[in-house]
Amino acid sequence: MKNRKKWMSVLISTILLVQTLGEPSLLLAATNSLTTPTTTPTNFTPQVNPSLEEINTLLEKVAREEEIPSTILKAIAFQESSWRQFDSLGQPLLSTSGAIGIMQISPKYESPENIVKLKTDIEFNIRRGAELLNEKWSFVPKIGDGDRNKLENWYFAIWAYNIWSGKNNPNEATNTSTTSIGVSQGSVTPTVTSPTTPVIVYQEDVLKKIANPPAWLARYIPAVEVTRVPASSLPAQGVPQKTVPWTTPLPYHLGDLNAGAVTKVVPEWMRLQGSDRIDTALQQAQKGWPQGSKSVILARADNFPDALAGVPLAARLDAPILLTSSQELDPRVLVTLNTLQPQTIYLLGGEGALGTKITTILEEKGWGKENIVRISGDSRYSTASSLALATAATSLPAITAEGNISIQTISQGTSLQSIPAVAIATGENFPDALGIASIAGAKKMPILLTSAEEIPTETLETLKRLNPAKVYLIGGKGSISLQVEQQIKDSLNLSSTQIRRLAGASRYDTMAAVAQEFQGDIQNLSFATGEDFPDALAGAALATHQSSTIVLVPKTSLEEYPGLQNWLKGQIQTLTVPVASNGNSSLSLYLMGGSGAIPQKIEQELKSLVAQ
Repeated sequence: MKNRKKWMSVLISTILLVQTLGEPSLLLAATNSLTTPTTTPTNFTPQVNPSLEEINTLLEKVAREEEIPSTILKAIAFQESSWRQFDSLGQPLLSTSGAIGIMQISPKYESPENIVKLKTDIEFNIRRGAELLNEKWSFVPKIGDGDRNKLENWYFAIWAYNIWSGKNNPNEATNTSTTSIGVSQGSVTPTVTSPTTPVIVYQEDVLKKIANPPAWLARYIPAVEVTRVPASSLPAQGVPQKTVPWTTPLPYHLGDLNAGAVTKVVPEWMRLQGSDRIDTALQQAQKGWPQGSKSVILARADNFPDALAGVPLAARLDAPILLTSSQELDPRVLVTLNTLQPQTIYLLGGEGALGTKITTILEEKGWGKENIVRISGDSRYSTASSLALATAATSLPAITAEGNISIQTISQGTSLQSIPAVAIATGENFPDALGIASIAGAKKMPILLTSAEEIPTETLETLKRLNPAKVYLIGGKGSISLQVEQQIKDSLNLSSTQIRRLAGASRYDTMAAVAQEFQGDIQNLSFATGEDFPDALAGAALATHQSSTIVLVPKTSLEEYPGLQNWLKGQIQTLTVPVASNGNSSLSLYLMGGSGAIPQKIEQELKSLVAQ
């Protein structure tokens, strides 16, 4: 009999070992805190974990019934046990503290009957974990409107699932090695850290797995970069308080509760403004990238040509655009750079656009020459061409010893991605290029510039290299002549259906034509003045980051531009998002700039379109 049990134990261990080797990341989560019994209890028959597909089905079933986005529950289960209910000997998976099974439930407050079920019944274990997560949801401070379908609103509940104490406060975890006393259902992650070593706290680790699902987990959850509650808004120590209002971090992302249902949106209008154009761009960057950004794009604040084509590159890099004086680095910009902590700073334009004093101070503040990249050309047209090629390159082109990217440095040998379409706008003014900017960014569509009567050589050569299947001309014949249109058609051998002009009688009518053309790609709206370029330029980078579209609006009245007004009326009234579990939905519409840029009259006209 003993030999038979020994043989059975070896067989189960072999089966589980094969299963683990087939799914290498089964051992990724919590391996340091999980323990294997040295002896097999005589009253427990060794078990085999269900398949990943079966576990995924159980997690989705329980998540749906407990009104938890399945991505959240699946990621927590992975963090706790790598979706294992039983260990390599077929015994219930136990942590060093005694936490049980796939959801690592502490037995401390469980009845003897429940403890047995937690060990033997994987669905019961999952459900108990979901119930505890819901208890944490009710216990911790509410985030935003309490919509359970917004993944961002679960930040504190995930924190508390592990332990509701300063141990999981990113600020305290980074600065101290002591472990706080708190409410815990069973801590799986190690608690002792070096005072000088940054720690990835529990909820951040869970969200990291949602953003980049390891190995086989990517088959069961979509990769979503959940926006964190900014560490700067959290207390230096301890836990967040219910007396403090906690807004939902933006952009927010919806889970799968009530999947497929839609509702009409009642927008929340938010104005992003600073004391001047430079400060407004900084406000936009801080709103969109509260956790920092690997890259930042820097453009001059007083003139537009070098920056007009920069938004698609910003979209590729997922980077904000900051503005500064031409020959001096604005001190406020330096403060924001220190907050964003970019690895690379891209300067748009030559030294005449952004002077050497700027690069000098950046180097003095710690950014090496290899981290400061200037993208430039001999003219606005060649700078736009350099930006277009950098945007389309399979990998960012080699940088010269001087830290430059130009048409010359992007050699013919540089590999380019397949580019379905290119937008061409006049380089003599800004509205047409900025009207397409956020859409071009979202579609990774390079923007090239031309003069009215003749296409510049560098623009035409770059267009040939990109070889797009379609070309959009943004603006009327006064901006891009028929002669230029024909020259493009002949050079690329395009048919009449492959070149399309989007134009109207005014810049706002052209804006309406662009919006109508790309109607199916527009998810959300942001607004900037069409009378000047800075708010729309930096705002387009933010809009692209938030899956939104910048719409240029006048200072006078929407009624003067019925084409734009009618399109906006139809678009705003039909904006829909999945219904939240509480039956409500919300959506933020941004106004870029103060009332001097977008007057109160225009704001009221936009709001009135919702009510009509």
